[in-house]
Amino acid sequence: MLLYYLYSFLTAPGVVVHEFAHALFCVFAGVKIYRIKLFGFGKTAGFVMHDEPTKFYQSFLISIGPLLINSFLAMLLFARFKFIYTAWQPWVLLWLGFAVGMHAIPSSQDAKALFQATNHRFWHNPLVIISYPFILILYILYLLKKIHIDIIFVILLFWLGNIYLMG
Repeated sequence: MLLYYLYSFLTAPGVVVHEFAHALFCVFAGVKIYRIKLFGFGKTAGFVMHDEPTKFYQSFLISIGPLLINSFLAMLLFARFKFIYTAWQPWVLLWLGFAVGMHAIPSSQDAKALFQATNHRFWHNPLVIISYPFILILYILYLLKKIHIDIIFVILLFWLGNIYLMG
């Protein structure tokens, strides 16, 4: 139980960014937000309660918002990290990159909402069928997260940040 609280505390910035990404894409897509919880201890660390999206692109953007925002922010933070043994600032960037990256993968609720939106809109727009493989990838990433293999995703973000965004 102590490890859970320690992990939750250390990765809290990632939860905040994750939920903020949902809220940002709600605003961007024109979906009304009712309530936001950016962080808390418990079964759900955060959430964004919003209207039901009326268009498929709204559901898609809201569901994948954390994957886009958290991943890009983590890569930016990792790109700024320079190994300096005596300075503390680079280590803060590394920690923030890790915390944000660990919460980049959308939750099962995010994948489920996108799956339901795709099923619901299939007969209105058969082109939504192209989202099924993406939804499968989201579910697989979520299952890997449940067994803590999401650290590999964070290592990939670190590598990408250092290779492609390093200035």
